[in-house]
Amino acid sequence: MSLELLLGSEAAHDLVAAWPDRPYTLTLPGDSPIGRVISAQTIRGFLDTGCAPSAYVNVFHRGEGLHPARYSSDDRVLPASAQVLLDKGCTFQLRELNRWHPPLGVFCAGIQAETGCAGYVTAFITPPGHQGLDYHWDQYLSIVVQLEGSKTWELWKPRVDAPYRDHSMSTDLWQDEWVAQWMQAGPDYEFELTVGDVLVLPRGWVHNPHSRNASEASVHLTFVLKERVPQWVAERLIGSAINDVRFRTVIPPSGLDPAQMPETIKGVRALVIDYLNGLNVEEMVPALRHAAEKEMSHATL
Repeated sequence: MSLELLLGSEAAHDLVAAWPDRPYTLTLPGDSPIGRVISAQTIRGFLDTGCAPSAYVNVFHRGEGLHPARYSSDDRVLPASAQVLLDKGCTFQLRELNRWHPPLGVFCAGIQAETGCAGYVTAFITPPGHQGLDYHWDQYLSIVVQLEGSKTWELWKPRVDAPYRDHSMSTDLWQDEWVAQWMQAGPDYEFELTVGDVLVLPRGWVHNPHSRNASEASVHLTFVLKERVPQWVAERLIGSAINDVRFRTVIPPSGLDPAQMPETIKGVRALVIDYLNGLNVEEMVPALRHAAEKEMSHATL
């Protein structure tokens, strides 16, 4: 139900049935609570009242992050400082609202229960004529909902295959000449999101979002769905091996000596293969489904 309230029933069904590999836009369903339980005014209110915890707030200007001392004190964002920075064209990112705004916590939990994908929702406020984050790609699927104003999304095909967690992050692989190449070629897609528009953005797609052409401030939400991949299943299958006493026996220090390490690795590999071959798949189904629906810790995503 939660996913349907973002995409509509047909689009939600299609997304679950065939995970998207290209970006596309939709219109927020008329019965969606988004825009009511969490509006642009609500998001601004977190800053205006000093209720926003600084640990969950980032500020950007022209692609660069600002030091938290510029806008926070005593673990809270300072309302006066926030307004000064907004007036200067800075973008505010309020991260993981689902951790500290209960209605969105319920909403994200619903999406996870339906899809098995954990995630979070982040809000962005960008003043008109300005830009916060610039060229980058993300590690997971995003669903962007425009709440106020407009934002332009310039999109390019993925530069790397299937980025995931800390693997193939844009910050780690970045090459400055890429920007010149993208600018020269022009975007593969360009969307101008206005109020009520929804953008489905698969992981890895390079994006350059901005409000340089906007006449009023842009406020949008980004719902992140952290896809499950074969490694996620493999980690839990191997993790269950702790119940087998063979995996709890001590490897003596001699077995960790570089000269002996090849034999140690071969022995453990053989043990893993034997364990997995004997694993009761049906018994693992409830445990893995429960993990898919309930795991939220960053360490297990």
